[in-house]
Amino acid sequence: YGSSVSTQSTEAVVSTQSTGDSDHGIKFRNPSGVDLVAAFNGTSRPPHWSKSAYELDSENPANNAFLNEPFIVWMRVAAFPTFRKIYSRIDMELNPELDNGLEKGKYRLTVDYNYPVLYYGSRKFFVLSTTSMFGAKNLMIGIVYLVVGAILLILATTFACIVKKDLRF
Repeated sequence: YGSSVSTQSTEAVVSTQSTGDSDHGIKFRNPSGVDLVAAFNGTSRPPHWSKSAYELDSENPANNAFLNEPFIVWMRVAAFPTFRKIYSRIDMELNPELDNGLEKGKYRLTVDYNYPVLYYGSRKFFVLSTTSMFGAKNLMIGIVYLVVGAILLILATTFACIVKKDLRF
């Protein structure tokens, strides 16, 4: 498990803060009372991982094992067969020169092939995306919300008219 991102310039790529509060301590938690090396003693790592679970983040010891944010995102079940999962983000506060977006140029992304998706007939893609105050790009959810909201508004208006009509008699 692992990947690296390198660019011509040095953007601060942050792979934390991509999980919610319910993920830490409720759905995912590390063994308590012992250090992670001792907790994973006698276990084996998945066949395609180059590191053990307690070695996933050498820079941040709190981001290892079951609390590793990319691991948590990877373990979340996707709702649809075609899905996107966030790996990291570019922290714009740490890069004020990127207020107008990334500079035009060539960027290199290295993805380690630690999970054999070809066996399942799948593919991996790298997507650069932006978010708005409504979240990531997912038009289908927005359309469904608008349609359901319109239907509920029509039903509420219809029922209100029926009730008002029945109260007159």
